Amino acid sequence: MTDQVQHLLGRLGERGVTLAADPLLGPQLEGLFDRAVGRLPHRPITCDAMIDRIADALLGADEPPDREALARLNAPDLYLALALAAKDERALEIADAELMPAARQSIGRIDASSSFVDEVSQRVRERLLVGDGVIPPAIAQYRGTGPLARWVRVIASRMALDLKRADSRLDDEGDDALAQMPAPSDPELEDIWRTCAEEYKAALAEAFASLSKRERNLLRQRYLDDLNIDTLGRIYRVSPSTTFRWLRQIEERLASATRIALMAKLAISESQVHSMERLVASQLQLSLPRMLRGGDEVG
Repeated sequence: MTDQVQHLLGRLGERGVTLAADPLLGPQLEGLFDRAVGRLPHRPITCDAMIDRIADALLGADEPPDREALARLNAPDLYLALALAAKDERALEIADAELMPAARQSIGRIDASSSFVDEVSQRVRERLLVGDGVIPPAIAQYRGTGPLARWVRVIASRMALDLKRADSRLDDEGDDALAQMPAPSDPELEDIWRTCAEEYKAALAEAFASLSKRERNLLRQRYLDDLNIDTLGRIYRVSPSTTFRWLRQIEERLASATRIALMAKLAISESQVHSMERLVASQLQLSLPRMLRGGDEVG
């Protein structure tokens, strides 16, 4: 492990003085690496990459790096995190078997309903292993200072609490969000809008309330988080065409339910049916982001 010792000391710089004087550093590193690869004997991560992560963990600690600080690192979980960041298949299987059940347990303490637990679990998995194209996967932030499962539980609890607050705000402010909707720019539809705007908002709100939490979550991810169908496919582990079909089906359900409710409430002649369909189609794409945002203005 001579090369790895020099690699580690080079990364630590002046902070590695104590470890540099330790004659047992080489054997300690070798034992640490042997423990680390126990669950992943095919060794998807190189020793040098593991040394880099160990150096990051030691440099991020308050106390100076020494033998005790090195021994406290959770080497197997640190190695697993590296493998997860590299999308190793066996590591992902371990995450699904060990980490996600821990996350679901924490989420269930916030809200035990299966729909809520499923929804937040999907978000946790996305945050941990996928990222959003701007923010990297959170697994890259794990530094091995405690059990990885406990670290995941903390993330899951925070995300569950955030979603509960967001849902509460949506329930309180959703009507206000729709109240700010402008009339269509089409003169014919604008004339219809003057007579049925309130009925439209009520019909859409009723249709939206009938969606499952999973369907609402999918719409949030598409229209608020601006995730494309390829990213959504990775999150839900289905093909992009499947996520596209899900979104279209949800939107068609909303449009159909809204249109039916409007036609039942308003005296509409057959000649106005086509215009009503155009009205619903034109307003739906504008309505959804406002409703999902819970009252914030659309930029």
